[in-house]
Amino acid sequence: MIVVGCSNSKSLAKIIARKAGLKYSDLVMKHFPDGELYIKYAIDIKNEDVFLVQTLYPSTEAILEILIAGYTAKDLGAKKVNLIAPYMAYMRQDKRFFKGEAISSLIIGKMFNIFDKIITIDPHLHRHKSLNEVFYNQNVLLSSNKLIEDYLQKNYSDSYIIGPDEESNQWAEEIAKKIGMKSIVFNKKRYNSQKVKVYGKGLEEIKNQKVIIIDDIISTGHTILESINEIKKYKPKTIIVVGIHGIFANKLVYEQIMKNTKEIITTNTIETKHSKIDVSELISNSLL
Repeated sequence: MIVVGCSNSKSLAKIIARKAGLKYSDLVMKHFPDGELYIKYAIDIKNEDVFLVQTLYPSTEAILEILIAGYTAKDLGAKKVNLIAPYMAYMRQDKRFFKGEAISSLIIGKMFNIFDKIITIDPHLHRHKSLNEVFYNQNVLLSSNKLIEDYLQKNYSDSYIIGPDEESNQWAEEIAKKIGMKSIVFNKKRYNSQKVKVYGKGLEEIKNQKVIIIDDIISTGHTILESINEIKKYKPKTIIVVGIHGIFANKLVYEQIMKNTKEIITTNTIETKHSKIDVSELISNSLL
């Protein structure tokens, strides 16, 4: 078995390989002068079980890289070609909301048929009830909940947990139950990609309390920022933001979140300065 680190996840891939006791190699990826990708394996992978590690943010070139790498591995005689995608992109568009739209999640699922197995952490499953509705190959769905629970118990006991929308219930409410904290899950109305409104009941209880907002993906951050603004009306002691996947695509919104919170905490599925919860052991254990 060989763990191969792709462009977005070399550091994480090295740790996964070390913890799983497996061989490691970088995937060689360069650009031709016209921007096209050049892909090369640095070691012999014939008859090997290959695990490509690539978080899919930024996504477009990352997806092309792993597809070329996947087909190349098959052509070079790899026994199996597997994908470890700590963050799985293109899961949001899971239905045709308006005439003419692509259902991107299902298209990505078809493209990824080259892989024998797909391992990912907390993908954005909303209308899809399981990964089996997206990917037709073997898949392993990992949850970071226990890692978040352990981190919060160690660093932020006796806090109030807030889920910023109904979809966050599977993280915020479940984590709160496991570690004995109270929770509130907001309702959300989205007007467009830049404007949302959140509201919840029982917020009077958070006055002078430590409040932790938990969500799966912090993308533009508009939902988190709107939640912060609503929470601040009730004068909490501090506000902490926890996200599984920290994208932070909107710089201005990100700066406002930073300004109005004590701390932002994410896992290292996407590696940023906020990546304080390590998922490497969670992934390496799934390989054994």
